[in-house]
Amino acid sequence: MKFSKLLLVSTVAAAAVGLHGCTEGDETSIVVEGGTNNGGGGTVGGPSTCPDFASSRPQLNDGTNVCQLPSTIMSDTTLTADTIWRIDGRVTVGNGNLEMSTTEGTLANGASVVSATLEIEAGTQIVAAPGFSNIVITRGSKIEANGTASAPIIMSSEDDGYDGNQEWGGLILQGYGNHNTCTAGAACNVDSEGESGFAGGFTPDDDSGTLRYVIVAEGGYEFAVGNEINGISFVGVGSGTTVEYIQVHGNFDDGVEFYGGSVNAKYVVLTANGDESLDWDEGYVGNIQYLLAVQAADEGDYCIEADTEGAASPLSIPTIANATFVCDGDPEDAGFRLKAGTGGFFHHTIIDVDATPGTPDVCMEVEGMAAQQNATANPPALDINQFICDAATFETDANAQTNNIQTAPVSTDDPALNALYAATLAAANNVTPTDYAAYNAGNSNSTAIPSFLDQTDYIGAVDPDAATAWWEGWTLDGTL
Repeated sequence: MKFSKLLLVSTVAAAAVGLHGCTEGDETSIVVEGGTNNGGGGTVGGPSTCPDFASSRPQLNDGTNVCQLPSTIMSDTTLTADTIWRIDGRVTVGNGNLEMSTTEGTLANGASVVSATLEIEAGTQIVAAPGFSNIVITRGSKIEANGTASAPIIMSSEDDGYDGNQEWGGLILQGYGNHNTCTAGAACNVDSEGESGFAGGFTPDDDSGTLRYVIVAEGGYEFAVGNEINGISFVGVGSGTTVEYIQVHGNFDDGVEFYGGSVNAKYVVLTANGDESLDWDEGYVGNIQYLLAVQAADEGDYCIEADTEGAASPLSIPTIANATFVCDGDPEDAGFRLKAGTGGFFHHTIIDVDATPGTPDVCMEVEGMAAQQNATANPPALDINQFICDAATFETDANAQTNNIQTAPVSTDDPALNALYAATLAAANNVTPTDYAAYNAGNSNSTAIPSFLDQTDYIGAVDPDAATAWWEGWTLDGTL
C-alpha cells in the first residue's frame, strides 16, 4: 500500500516567493509570505478550520485542514481522519506522569489523576515538527488508536517520504502496570523514557487503551547525548492494553522497548531501526506473537537486547512466539543479547543471519552469571522451543562459546525465507503445535498465556501455507 505524506514546505517554492528563513536538508522549513506550499504544487493562504483544542495552520492546497495539537490534553479528544494533525514539541495526555501517592489515582500533591482519552480515527495522519516532538500517554489516561488494514494511522515527521530517522521523538505509553523497582506499600514512581515523567504501579491488568494498525516512522530524536527516544516505549503498561498490527520503521533508537509491565502484542513489524529492534527490561512479562523484525543491511545493533535490571527481581520473563528476526546488523556479532538476569521463552522462532562478513555469526549471547543461571536452572527461566538459527555459532557469553540454553534448536540450516518472510525449510513446517497450557504445567517459570497464544504447526512469523501475509497491505510500501 502506498501512502501520501504531508509535505508542508517545498524548496522549489522558495525561488518564487519571499521567505523568512530556512534550514538545509529534507527538513527544510520556510515561512512563505501569503501562503504555504504542501509539495503538491500551488500555495494556499487560508487558515484551517480547527476544533477549539487545536490551533490553526494553513490549509493544504486541496483544502485539507492542518491543526496543531496543544502541549497538554486534559479531556477526551478525538483526532479525525479528515484533518492533518501536527505536533511541535511534547504532547502530554493527562497528568499521571506527575509524582503519585501510595494510592493509584491520587497524586502526591493530593490532586486527582486526570483520565483523558485520545481517540484517533482510522486513516489519521499525525506529523511532527523536527526535534523533540513526541506524544506521551500518562497513567490513568488512554490512547484509542483504531486504524484498519486499509486505513492505518501513521505518525511520522512532517518532511517528504518515510525514509528518515531521528527526525522526531516517538510514542510513549505509561501505565499503572508492574515494575520491578517498585515495592508494595510504597508509592511507585519510575523515571520514564525520554524524561517524560513517572510511570508504573501495582495493577498488572491496567488498560492504557488500544494501538491497532498504527505505524510510527522516522523517530528516535536524541534529546540528550547518547539518549534517544524509542519508536514506541511501553513503561509499566498493563495487560488490559490492546496492541496489534503495529509497525515501527526507521527509528534511530530501538523499535519498541518494554520497561516492566505485562502488555501483550500480536502482529508486530519492526523494520530498519537503528538500535535494537526489540528491547525489554525491568521485569517485563508480556506475551508477543507474530513478530517480524528486519534490520537494514549493515545497520542496527542486536535484533533483541534484553535484561531484568532495574532490580534483580522479579525477573523479566516474556514469552515470544512465532517470531522471525532477520539480523543483518553491524557491528554486533549476535542476533540476541540476553543479559543482566533476563529470562524469557522463545517458541516457534527464527533467527536468520546474512552469511556475509560483518554481520552476526552467533545466534545469541547469554551474558553474565544471572542470565546464565536462568538458562541452566531446573526448570529453566530462559529457554527455546521449536527454534531455528543459521548462524555459525549458537551461543556465547560474548567472549567464548557456551552451552547454557538447555533445549537444542530444531535446525541450524538456512530457513529459506520466501518473499513473504515465511520459512520454506522443511524443518520449519508441519511441526508439532505447542500446547501452551501443557508447557506451563511442565515449567513453573513459563509466562505463556494459552488463551492469547495461537497454536501453530510452523516456525516463524508467517504461515508458509498462506497466500498472503498478515503484514501485507497496511505496512509502509517498500519496507519489507
